[in-house]
Amino acid sequence: MNENFRIEKAQNVATLWIDRQEKRNTLTVEMREALPAIFQEFDREDEVRVVVIRGAGGQAFSAGGDLTQFLELDPWELEQWGDTLTWAERCRKPVIAAIDGFTMGAGLELALACDFRIATHKSEFAFPEIRLGMIPGSGGTQRALRLIGATRAKLFMMTGQRIKGPQAEAWGLITRSVPEDQFDAAVNDLAAELAAMPPLALRTLKSVLNLGADAPLETAIALERKAYAWLRSTADYEEGVTAFLEKRAPKFQGK
Repeated sequence: MNENFRIEKAQNVATLWIDRQEKRNTLTVEMREALPAIFQEFDREDEVRVVVIRGAGGQAFSAGGDLTQFLELDPWELEQWGDTLTWAERCRKPVIAAIDGFTMGAGLELALACDFRIATHKSEFAFPEIRLGMIPGSGGTQRALRLIGATRAKLFMMTGQRIKGPQAEAWGLITRSVPEDQFDAAVNDLAAELAAMPPLALRTLKSVLNLGADAPLETAIALERKAYAWLRSTADYEEGVTAFLEKRAPKFQGK
């Protein structure tokens, strides 16, 4: 694993820290290339039910990519490079971006690939690429467009403007904006709530939502029906129904 990442695990939650504080947690090429293996490992670990991504230092989630490397890569390398940040979305488990501070460029693209984004009011969001003669290239244009709509997406990305947590929440770019003194509790509460859910159903639901979002309605509903029917074969499905009928708390095993 790259030296600028560290992982902590507790109570079925894995926290991936972006720890390059002296550079506001900007992402190097090497850091990007490490992400697929990190998320693949999270998928393999049964004890990990939720992943949280955080930026160390309290100043930035990630202020973007490391500009010193941008002119070192050829176009074919950039195409592959842009795929690395999608692994938060590909992860079969829920992924929370815990955002406190600057979240820009590639850092925002990583956050948008997560399932949830909890941010402090002071946090600032931007896609400043246009001011450098480029555009977001790791999923940012399309994920932002789908979250906030064409009118706001064009204003946001074509001007490179910055917005703070409350405005980002109002636009739908993030899940929730909270005061700084409530930040840790908000992240921990959501992580604990998700960790208590049946893992197979949660994994299946994430897949159905992601794949169905851009599919024709009839296709998406067919996907939903087949996924529901498949869950009927799992022990967790039976446990959930049985526990409800027996008026007790269910014990989900991910089987």
